[in-house]
Amino acid sequence: MQPDPAAHPQTDAVAVSLSRRFPIEDARCATHPVDLEWVPDHERAVVPPQLAALCRRCDGRANCLLWALAGDEQGYWAGTTAADRTQLRTLGQETIEAADWLQQRARHNANDGALHREGEGSHRWYRKGCHCDECKAANAVARASERANAKARAAA
Repeated sequence: MQPDPAAHPQTDAVAVSLSRRFPIEDARCATHPVDLEWVPDHERAVVPPQLAALCRRCDGRANCLLWALAGDEQGYWAGTTAADRTQLRTLGQETIEAADWLQQRARHNANDGALHREGEGSHRWYRKGCHCDECKAANAVARASERANAKARAAA
């Protein structure tokens, strides 16, 4: 980050801007398309695993987090949720390590009481009574597929 020459701060604080254009050109989210939304209508407490995996392996993750924190962005940025970023600001811990800790805690809380091991959530487990986030997500996918099939049958 570099000082922003166009900024006229009213205090002793230095205004900064990212030196590179955003989104980061080599960001994994830009080069690896996924079928999930980065800015969903209803954000979950836990970043979807496929998106989180892309973020964890991205070289631009630290800049992405700074961008999202500075701009008060909505959606999943740098493997965090909007709620995570609010908490990071409140705690004064605006680091990747703190963000990962918040997501680890959210995953644990979301799967607390699950009827299966972490990562094994499914529509089948949902039907057996497990309502952890993994199983809820699997159920949502199954229901969306059923609705799409019903719509296709009705149109035919």
